[in-house]
Amino acid sequence: MNRRAVRWLLEELPGLVRGGVLTPEAADRLRQHYGAAAGPSGRRIALTVCSILGAALVGAGVILLLAHNWEELPRSARTVIALAPLAAAQALALWTLAAGRSSAGWREGAATFLTLAIAAAIALVAQTYNIPGDSGTFTLTWMLLTLPVAYLLNATVPLLVYLIGITVWAGHALGDLEALAYWPLLALALPRLVREWRRDPFAMPAVLPGWTLCLCLLFGLGFTLVEALDELWMISYSALAAVLFAIGYLRFRDAPTPGQNPWLAVGGLGIPIVSLALTFEEPWRYLGTTVWSAAARGAPLWLGGLLLAVLTAAAVLALVALGRARRPAPFLFGLLPPLAVLGCVLRWLTSAQLPAMLLFNVYLFALGLGVLIHGIRRNRLGTVNLGMLFITALIVARFFDTDIGFLARGIAFIAVGLGFLATNAVLVRRAKGGAQ
Repeated sequence: MNRRAVRWLLEELPGLVRGGVLTPEAADRLRQHYGAAAGPSGRRIALTVCSILGAALVGAGVILLLAHNWEELPRSARTVIALAPLAAAQALALWTLAAGRSSAGWREGAATFLTLAIAAAIALVAQTYNIPGDSGTFTLTWMLLTLPVAYLLNATVPLLVYLIGITVWAGHALGDLEALAYWPLLALALPRLVREWRRDPFAMPAVLPGWTLCLCLLFGLGFTLVEALDELWMISYSALAAVLFAIGYLRFRDAPTPGQNPWLAVGGLGIPIVSLALTFEEPWRYLGTTVWSAAARGAPLWLGGLLLAVLTAAAVLALVALGRARRPAPFLFGLLPPLAVLGCVLRWLTSAQLPAMLLFNVYLFALGLGVLIHGIRRNRLGTVNLGMLFITALIVARFFDTDIGFLARGIAFIAVGLGFLATNAVLVRRAKGGAQ
């Protein structure tokens, strides 16, 4: 039983005792059984956060102290001072492992201190001995030395730093062939991520890396394809959003709160956002006119095509899996990638933007309507409002994108607003009636 359910049960116990459903002895036994699991969670989180902040502040303070009168010190003294925090951090990490300090506070604190010490040592030694390099080289070196810390200490902070760091490095390598190394670097962290998801997919050590990974993928995909098939971004981002949505829906949809399912949140919001963007003319205007010009710049077209093919294949598998769930609304979300391919084909065959634009206007309206009906059938007010939000966004986009009079716009906005209010009122009344 998750912590949210445990808290609810403990809050209901006094009423159950008063109503004669449970005896006081049975209620006490339930408190003893579930209270230990529910109580310390907040304290553990507070201790972990304090350990991370403390280690970060100590590391930052050490760096500032080292910066004081740094240029006046001899080279040997600089080397010793640069490596001293690293040695201290490694000693603390070894002591944490050897002493069996398995608490999250000890592990995260030692790992955070070691992560910062690695960065300081790399930067100071390189500055002392004038080792050539740039920020991209520094970031990549730091990340490769940080990843083992995440595995050895089973810590979350180094993992988050690694995911963000390799994404920053890919952005620094924008336009170069080496940017595609982002994906092998990302694969190095997957065993650590999978271990947390198998242990408890809705705990913070799994949720925080999940959010970080989903958001980093959005940037990493653009960084690696910007010089290779970048005009086909609608297919790549459609496929990525659909895959994230399918993972969240098929694997983690039992999350106690929406915030504990980053896959569903990022994918579920990414699909309508990409769809709305594709209802405009601009994304289709230059499609197919410059896609092969990257060859003149020496961009790795075949590697970009391979990455796009893998993403598309994953999106097809996601669509098949969503179809087996036999629920129309999730299946509609998975339709975005094949429709993106169809839109590109229509653009190339007709040499016009309008067919693809109309296709995605119809799709976004159908998606919003499907989510709306799904929410009404299951009496979920939030889902209903989300579906109406999709439809409203489409209407607003078309009103400002076309030459429609103010009177017609005003009437349409009033009608949509009244629809929002009426639907919410009906669902609230139905919920109250069900509760009674």
